[in-house]
Amino acid sequence: MSYLTRTQVKRIVSSAFKTVADLPQNIETANFSSFNDFQKHLFLAALKSKLNAEPYHMSNGSSNHLAYYDVDLMPDSVDAWPTVGDCIDFVEANQQVVYSFN
Repeated sequence: MSYLTRTQVKRIVSSAFKTVADLPQNIETANFSSFNDFQKHLFLAALKSKLNAEPYHMSNGSSNHLAYYDVDLMPDSVDAWPTVGDCIDFVEANQQVVYSFN
């Protein structure tokens, strides 16, 4: 089983952040303090969608759509992350590989 690297997770989180706000100079030290509840919801929805859409990266370097990446998120997940870097760390540590059998 192959998991996303921190660099790959950072790219996905940055892309989700960009759906709500302009990217700051240093995404890792940015925070969510200026996000209202609706913006937090949009960010989490974008994060989940982008993570699920990422092709599964095989150990041999190829990718396919036989599996996808996921992470359990709650409506208040953003409140648990002091910075976007904490969000990246959370996603990297808690990512799951889900196999699709369609």
